[in-house]
Amino acid sequence: MTLAENANQRNYQHLVDQLYQTSDFDFVGVALQANQAPHQITWQYVAGNRGEQFRKIILRSGIGIAGLVVRTGKPFWNNALQNATYTDVLYTPIAQAECLTSAAAIPIVTTEFRLVTGALLAGYRSTQTVSDQTISRLSHYLATF
Repeated sequence: MTLAENANQRNYQHLVDQLYQTSDFDFVGVALQANQAPHQITWQYVAGNRGEQFRKIILRSGIGIAGLVVRTGKPFWNNALQNATYTDVLYTPIAQAECLTSAAAIPIVTTEFRLVTGALLAGYRSTQTVSDQTISRLSHYLATF
């Protein structure tokens, strides 16, 4: 691991921890594309998790919330995650593993090449809703990161 990668890891964990502690989100996570397998996306930094099940989730571009955000490069939000089943297009393993009812996610973009390398997600387990304002909030946190 290079010094830059090590510093980046600490920064992502700091971002996740800070967002979780200073907001009302029940779960905050960062999913990144794997260096050794660029088509695989894994949840690497989380706060507010209920267990370690998130570590077993391996996504491809277009699959799950993080995969959709990475593929499209656009924010995502949904207030009915509990209605998705395994056979649905919007099936989201992280929502199932963490019992999220609503979540919003934004792309993480590299500065030098403008490539989407991951997603920042924040969600709720209760009846709270997410909206465009949630996306703006997440974008602000990521911009100040």
